Amino acid sequence: MRTDTGVVRQRNEDAVGADPDAGIVILADGMGGANAGDVASNLAVNLLLNRLLDTPGVASGPVDCDQLRLTVQEVNSAIYSAAQEMPECKGMGTTLVLGMFRGNDLIYGHVGDSRLYRLRGGELEMLTRDHSLVEELVAQEVFSSTEEARRSGVPGSVLSRAYGIFPYVEVDLEKTRLETGDLYLLCTDGLNGMLSSNEIHEYLMAGDEDLEQTADQLIEAACEKGGMDNVSVILVRVWDDKEAELLQQ
Repeated sequence: MRTDTGVVRQRNEDAVGADPDAGIVILADGMGGANAGDVASNLAVNLLLNRLLDTPGVASGPVDCDQLRLTVQEVNSAIYSAAQEMPECKGMGTTLVLGMFRGNDLIYGHVGDSRLYRLRGGELEMLTRDHSLVEELVAQEVFSSTEEARRSGVPGSVLSRAYGIFPYVEVDLEKTRLETGDLYLLCTDGLNGMLSSNEIHEYLMAGDEDLEQTADQLIEAACEKGGMDNVSVILVRVWDDKEAELLQQ
């Protein structure tokens, strides 16, 4: 689990968190307000992690997805309420990627354009879809591809959905089966904005069992490419069908 300010930004508005015993990983990329991006992302990670650990049906054993969705919504409302109470935080919000490793399954959810990738059998797959204006226009068939949308002048940084901006948010929750050897990558757009999917794939394939070193290499590569944004990485490897190694800070 690694987070870095990058080369250009003065503040780190990303946040990362994990509880290895509970199999929970969370990553957020904050935005909004004069200095409130880091407030939003840290609230998202810390509040959500604490709530999940205190919630029956979520903290251990099989995950109750309805309860998980409710807990995620409660934290969204808490961030929104905090912004209303603090003028300097008005309009703050964050992206969110959540992963819960339980038994043979990964339950994951996301809001915004932070991503979850899976490397399996040498193939890299993005499991999340960016909640961005570009992706929404492609989904509506206004453009045939994200590349065409960007060439037409659609800004790639505009989100169509964010966490904590409004009292209610639609969270995409999914479940996937774990397989031995899977490697999961959670990252903010400071990584995939600097490195192509092919480059990310190459670093993950070249890495060995030292996930800390692989995470450092990814962040160093993003910074060498310009480091235009904060960059955060969480790596999780599945050693067998019921055991995942969570990279520690």
